[in-house]
Amino acid sequence: MDGKEEVPAPPFFSVIVPTYNNGHELTKCIGSILGQSYTDFELILIDDGSTDETPGICDRFAQQDKRVKVIHKRNEGAAAARNEGLFHAAGKYVGFVDGDDWIAKQLLKEAAQVLDSDDPPDIFIFGYSMIQENGQSVSYLWPGRSGLYSKEQLEKEVYPNMYRTGITMRMGLVSGSLGDKIIARKLLMEHCCKEPSLFIFEDLVCAYECVYHAKQVYFSSQNMYFYNRFSASSMHRRYHADLFENSRIAGQYLRTHIGGLDSSVMDGQINKIEFDGIVSALYQEIQFGSSFRQSSLLIKEKIKKANRFPICPMKGLKWYERSYVLLLSFRLVYLSLLLAKTLTVMVNGW
Repeated sequence: MDGKEEVPAPPFFSVIVPTYNNGHELTKCIGSILGQSYTDFELILIDDGSTDETPGICDRFAQQDKRVKVIHKRNEGAAAARNEGLFHAAGKYVGFVDGDDWIAKQLLKEAAQVLDSDDPPDIFIFGYSMIQENGQSVSYLWPGRSGLYSKEQLEKEVYPNMYRTGITMRMGLVSGSLGDKIIARKLLMEHCCKEPSLFIFEDLVCAYECVYHAKQVYFSSQNMYFYNRFSASSMHRRYHADLFENSRIAGQYLRTHIGGLDSSVMDGQINKIEFDGIVSALYQEIQFGSSFRQSSLLIKEKIKKANRFPICPMKGLKWYERSYVLLLSFRLVYLSLLLAKTLTVMVNGW
């Protein structure tokens, strides 16, 4: 023996959990990962400056299981937390689980059967369930043929309807979440979200950029991720003063990274994403109880500051969406607020 310590082989998967004040849900989340039937993985817990019991929960699991690593950092948001985990990841493929969600026991085993091959896809995408406020769930499964899709098939069958496919359906063929995707670490390193100011759509810009640059993707119809949308820590329960600006930043980010590169078909999809974000920003003014007068003045000021006409590019939008963009662009905000709830229900199903 030469006295050198044997270096363990890197795990096949790295599972990254960004968590901020998820103390009530985190134990269930971590348990669903450590209980996987496939065991060749590391779990990286990123405590994003939590002020509740989250840090202690993370440390306790790290003491109990050598596969668990914990990184405590100051609060910078989900995108920065995911990137921090990615920087420390050693696995060939990376999956993300939010701290208030959980995964099916067979997820990593099913993924490994596809990804551990001679010609593996860059991304494994699977179905998920969205847990509603009443405890019921709605499943979102791949509607097409399950299996491997080449670049040519992605361009023809997936990209044109990646974000939205119909009038009453926000989610298109590919969700904007990272939770229902396992992605090659090399691809993620190149196309992770590099805009730290994003707090909504920060997972979408990364997910879509990776799918767009993937050489081949495997779509599974199995439902293996459980998205706890109405948990106590959910972003949907909070007012976000910069939501209007966030939507425009996300649109510009996508135009820079995937818009108009090889196919202008993505430009229309990006415009739909930005439009939905702007409508959601107006709807939250109603949802959180601001008076119409106060909300109108606030939105008018934001439109004026944006200094862009129209306020959102209209290519790919439906006629009623283009009409709404024009209402906002001419600062007819009071009427826009009245219509925001209707549009939000039509587009997002909320």
